[in-house]
Amino acid sequence: MRDSLSMIPLSALRPSKRNVRKTDRSVDIKSLAASIEAHGLIQNLTVRESAGKQKTYDVIAGGRRLAALRLLVRRKRLAKDFKAPCRILNDGEATDTEVSLAENVLRAPIHPADQFDAFSKLHGEGLGPEAIAARFGMTPAIVRQRLRLAAVSPRLMAVYRKDDMTLEQLMAFALSDDRDAQERVWSDDPRKDRPAHIIRRELTR
Repeated sequence: MRDSLSMIPLSALRPSKRNVRKTDRSVDIKSLAASIEAHGLIQNLTVRESAGKQKTYDVIAGGRRLAALRLLVRRKRLAKDFKAPCRILNDGEATDTEVSLAENVLRAPIHPADQFDAFSKLHGEGLGPEAIAARFGMTPAIVRQRLRLAAVSPRLMAVYRKDDMTLEQLMAFALSDDRDAQERVWSDDPRKDRPAHIIRRELTR
C-alpha cells in the first residue's frame, strides 16, 4: 500500500543536516532542474516536522530535488507558492539517518548503455539533440555523442554491457558507421585492455 502524500510549500521545507549525503550535494542540480521542468517531479520528498514555533519540515531524503525546485523558482519556471509532494515521517518510524542512507545506497544507477538506447529511442520518436539536451540539462554535443554511441553494433554493445569492453573502446568504434567493420576489428583482438587508439587506427585503414 502506497503511503499518502502531503503537499507542502517549498517555503516550509529545509535541507536536513542529518542527510547522509555530504559530498557532491550540488552536482548536476541544473540538469536535475531541467528534468523536473520537462517531466515534473517524479519522486516525492521524505520529510520530518521540525522542532520550533513555525511549522517547517526537514527534508530527510530529496535534498537535491529541493535544491532543483528552488532553482526553478528563482528562474521563474515554478510559482513561488509551489507545493511539493512529501511523505511525512512519524515518530517511531525509521531514523532520519536510516531513511537517508536507504535512498542514497539502494538506488541503482542506470547503465550507460541503457541511457544511450533511451536517447536513441527519443531521437527516433522525433526529438532532436537540442530538444533532448534541454529536457535533461545537457549540451546538444553530449547528446549527439551518445546517439553515435547508440549506433554502434548491437553485438559490441552487448559486450560493453557485460563489462568486457571499456567506454573508451566503445567510443573508438563509434568513429565508423560500418557495423561489419566494427565487429571484424573487435573479433581480431577482443581484449578489454586493447588501446582505443589502435581500434581507431584499424577502423580508418
